[in-house]
Amino acid sequence: MSDDRRIMLEFPASPVGPPRGDTLLVVGADRLPAVVSGWAGVVAVPASTAFATAAHGAGCACCTGRGGGVAAVLADVFRRRATGALPWFDRVVLVAPPGQAGAWRMALERDVLVTARFALHPAPVG
Repeated sequence: MSDDRRIMLEFPASPVGPPRGDTLLVVGADRLPAVVSGWAGVVAVPASTAFATAAHGAGCACCTGRGGGVAAVLADVFRRRATGALPWFDRVVLVAPPGQAGAWRMALERDVLVTARFALHPAPVG
C-alpha cells in the first residue's frame, strides 16, 4: 500500500470499463461517452486550435500553457472537488483524443500543480 495521498490519474490501455462513483472521467471533446451517469463526473478537455495542432502538435506546452489544455482542466476539477461543486473522487481516468495521449501525459508530467495534486499511474519508466 502506498502512502501517496495524491489523486490517481490513469490513461486506460483499453476502452474505459464500467462507470465508478469514485472516478472522474476526463475526455477529449470528441470522446464524450454515450452514457455519463455513474461517474463522479465527466469533463471534456477543449479541442486544440487548428494552428497549435498544425504548428506544434496537439497539446504542446507552448500552445496550451496554464491557460488551456488538460492541465488547466485538472486544476479546475481539483478546485470544484474541494468546494463541493463536483462529487468527491479519488481517481481520474483520462481518455485522450486519438494520437494525443503522449502529449497529454507530457503536459501533465511537466505541470507543477498537477504533479503536486495528482499521481500519474502507471508511473513513467526510467
